[in-house]
Amino acid sequence: MPPAFPQSSGHPLGVSRGFHLVHRTRRCAGILLMEAMVAAAILGLVAVGATHALLTANRLAASSRVWTSARAVVQRNLDTALTITFTQTSVPPILAFTSGAGEVWDDDGGSDNTVQIAVQDGPGLVVASGVLTRTVTAVANPDNADIRRVTFWLDYQYRGRPVSLSMTTMRSVDD
Repeated sequence: MPPAFPQSSGHPLGVSRGFHLVHRTRRCAGILLMEAMVAAAILGLVAVGATHALLTANRLAASSRVWTSARAVVQRNLDTALTITFTQTSVPPILAFTSGAGEVWDDDGGSDNTVQIAVQDGPGLVVASGVLTRTVTAVANPDNADIRRVTFWLDYQYRGRPVSLSMTTMRSVDD
Protein backbone atom coordinates (compact mmCIF):
# COMPACT_ATOMS: atom_id res chain seq x y z
CA MET A 1 0.00 0.00 0.00
CA PRO A 2 1.47 3.40 -0.99
CA PRO A 3 1.99 6.03 1.75
CA ALA A 4 -0.81 8.52 2.35
CA PHE A 5 1.44 11.39 1.29
CA PRO A 6 3.86 10.97 -1.59
CA GLN A 7 7.59 11.28 -0.88
CA SER A 8 9.31 14.62 -1.31
CA SER A 9 10.28 15.57 -4.81
CA GLY A 10 13.12 17.87 -3.71
CA HIS A 11 10.90 20.90 -3.08
CA PRO A 12 12.37 23.26 -0.42
CA LEU A 13 9.33 22.78 1.82
CA GLY A 14 9.41 19.03 1.35
CA VAL A 15 6.08 18.80 -0.47
CA SER A 16 5.15 17.85 -3.96
CA ARG A 17 1.63 19.17 -4.33
CA GLY A 18 -0.17 22.47 -3.57
CA PHE A 19 -2.60 20.83 -1.15
CA HIS A 20 0.16 19.86 1.21
CA LEU A 21 1.62 23.39 1.05
CA VAL A 22 -1.70 24.94 2.11
CA HIS A 23 -2.09 22.36 4.85
CA ARG A 24 1.41 22.98 6.25
CA THR A 25 0.96 26.80 6.09
CA ARG A 26 -2.25 26.61 8.11
CA ARG A 27 -0.57 24.42 10.69
CA CYS A 28 2.32 26.95 11.16
CA ALA A 29 0.15 30.08 11.12
CA GLY A 30 -0.59 30.01 14.86
CA ILE A 31 3.05 29.42 15.75
CA LEU A 32 4.19 32.45 13.73
CA LEU A 33 1.63 34.65 15.50
CA MET A 34 2.83 33.43 18.91
CA GLU A 35 6.46 34.03 17.93
CA ALA A 36 5.59 37.58 16.89
CA MET A 37 3.77 38.22 20.19
CA VAL A 38 6.71 36.90 22.25
CA ALA A 39 9.15 39.00 20.21
CA ALA A 40 6.99 42.11 20.72
CA ALA A 41 6.83 41.46 24.48
CA ILE A 42 10.61 41.04 24.69
CA LEU A 43 11.13 44.20 22.64
CA GLY A 44 8.78 46.08 24.98
CA LEU A 45 10.65 44.90 28.07
CA VAL A 46 13.98 45.90 26.56
CA ALA A 47 12.58 49.34 25.66
CA VAL A 48 11.25 49.88 29.20
CA GLY A 49 14.56 48.77 30.73
CA ALA A 50 16.61 50.99 28.43
CA THR A 51 14.37 54.00 29.13
CA HIS A 52 14.69 53.45 32.88
CA ALA A 53 18.48 53.15 32.61
CA LEU A 54 18.74 56.38 30.58
CA LEU A 55 16.52 58.31 32.99
CA THR A 56 18.54 57.06 35.99
CA ALA A 57 21.81 58.01 34.29
CA ASN A 58 20.45 61.48 33.49
CA ARG A 59 19.27 62.01 37.09
CA LEU A 60 22.68 60.96 38.47
CA ALA A 61 24.48 63.22 35.99
CA ALA A 62 22.33 66.20 37.03
CA SER A 63 22.99 65.48 40.71
CA SER A 64 26.73 65.31 40.02
CA ARG A 65 26.65 68.65 38.18
CA VAL A 66 24.96 70.34 41.14
CA TRP A 67 27.40 68.73 43.62
CA THR A 68 30.35 69.89 41.49
CA SER A 69 28.96 73.43 41.44
CA ALA A 70 28.50 73.33 45.23
CA ARG A 71 32.08 72.14 45.65
CA ALA A 72 33.27 75.00 43.43
CA VAL A 73 31.48 77.53 45.68
CA VAL A 74 33.14 76.14 48.81
CA GLN A 75 36.54 75.87 47.10
CA ARG A 76 36.31 79.45 45.82
CA ASN A 77 35.79 80.73 49.36
CA LEU A 78 38.67 78.66 50.71
CA ASP A 79 40.90 80.00 47.95
CA THR A 80 39.89 83.54 48.89
CA ALA A 81 40.71 82.85 52.55
CA LEU A 82 44.13 81.50 51.55
CA THR A 83 45.11 84.24 49.10
CA ILE A 84 43.78 87.42 50.71
CA THR A 85 46.29 89.66 52.49
CA PHE A 86 46.40 88.84 56.22
CA THR A 87 48.69 90.76 58.59
CA GLN A 88 48.74 91.40 62.34
CA THR A 89 47.23 94.85 61.75
CA SER A 90 44.82 93.94 58.95
CA VAL A 91 42.46 90.99 59.41
CA PRO A 92 40.07 90.55 56.46
CA PRO A 93 36.40 89.75 57.28
CA ILE A 94 36.67 86.26 55.79
CA LEU A 95 39.34 85.41 58.41
CA ALA A 96 37.64 87.06 61.41
CA PHE A 97 37.01 84.68 64.33
CA THR A 98 33.51 83.21 64.63
CA SER A 99 31.67 81.26 67.28
CA GLY A 100 31.99 77.48 67.30
CA ALA A 101 28.65 77.15 65.51
CA GLY A 102 29.83 79.42 62.71
CA GLU A 103 28.20 82.31 60.92
CA VAL A 104 26.32 82.51 57.66
CA TRP A 105 28.66 83.84 54.98
CA ASP A 106 27.08 85.77 52.13
CA ASP A 107 29.19 84.63 49.20
CA ASP A 108 27.45 86.51 46.40
CA GLY A 109 27.28 89.89 48.16
CA GLY A 110 23.47 90.02 48.32
CA SER A 111 21.60 90.36 51.55
CA ASP A 112 19.52 87.18 51.26
CA ASN A 113 22.21 84.91 52.82
CA THR A 114 21.71 82.28 50.12
CA VAL A 115 24.15 81.12 47.51
CA GLN A 116 23.09 80.11 44.01
CA ILE A 117 24.73 76.76 43.41
CA ALA A 118 23.65 75.79 39.92
CA VAL A 119 22.08 78.00 37.31
CA GLN A 120 20.69 76.64 34.05
CA ASP A 121 21.70 78.18 30.74
CA GLY A 122 18.31 79.85 30.52
CA PRO A 123 17.73 83.28 32.01
CA GLY A 124 17.36 83.18 35.78
CA LEU A 125 16.47 79.51 36.26
CA VAL A 126 18.11 78.47 39.55
CA VAL A 127 18.35 74.70 40.04
CA ALA A 128 19.68 74.76 43.60
CA SER A 129 20.58 77.32 46.22
CA GLY A 130 21.91 76.89 49.70
CA VAL A 131 23.32 78.47 52.83
CA LEU A 132 27.09 78.88 53.16
CA THR A 133 28.40 78.87 56.72
CA ARG A 134 31.91 79.90 57.81
CA THR A 135 33.77 78.94 60.97
CA VAL A 136 37.13 80.47 61.91
CA THR A 137 38.79 79.28 65.12
CA ALA A 138 42.27 79.66 66.62
CA VAL A 139 44.66 76.73 66.47
CA ALA A 140 46.72 76.21 69.63
CA ASN A 141 50.44 75.88 68.98
CA PRO A 142 53.63 76.07 71.12
CA ASP A 143 54.89 79.23 69.38
CA ASN A 144 51.66 81.18 70.02
CA ALA A 145 51.51 81.98 66.30
CA ASP A 146 48.29 83.33 64.84
CA ILE A 147 47.06 80.20 63.04
CA ARG A 148 43.41 79.96 62.10
CA ARG A 149 41.35 76.96 61.05
CA VAL A 150 38.86 78.06 58.41
CA THR A 151 35.92 75.81 57.55
CA PHE A 152 33.23 76.48 55.00
CA TRP A 153 30.22 74.24 54.67
CA LEU A 154 27.32 74.50 52.30
CA ASP A 155 23.88 73.07 53.02
CA TYR A 156 21.42 72.77 50.15
CA GLN A 157 18.56 70.62 48.92
CA TYR A 158 18.41 68.91 45.57
CA ARG A 159 15.41 66.86 44.45
CA GLY A 160 14.00 67.05 47.97
CA ARG A 161 17.11 65.61 49.64
CA PRO A 162 19.36 67.59 51.99
CA VAL A 163 23.02 67.71 50.97
CA SER A 164 25.93 69.10 53.00
CA LEU A 165 29.46 69.75 51.79
CA SER A 166 32.37 71.11 53.83
CA MET A 167 36.07 71.87 53.43
CA THR A 168 38.69 73.04 55.92
CA THR A 169 42.05 74.76 55.62
CA MET A 170 44.54 76.52 57.89
CA ARG A 171 45.90 80.03 57.53
CA SER A 172 48.53 82.07 59.33
CA VAL A 173 49.54 85.71 59.04
CA ASP A 174 51.63 86.85 56.10
CA ASP A 175 54.24 88.65 58.27
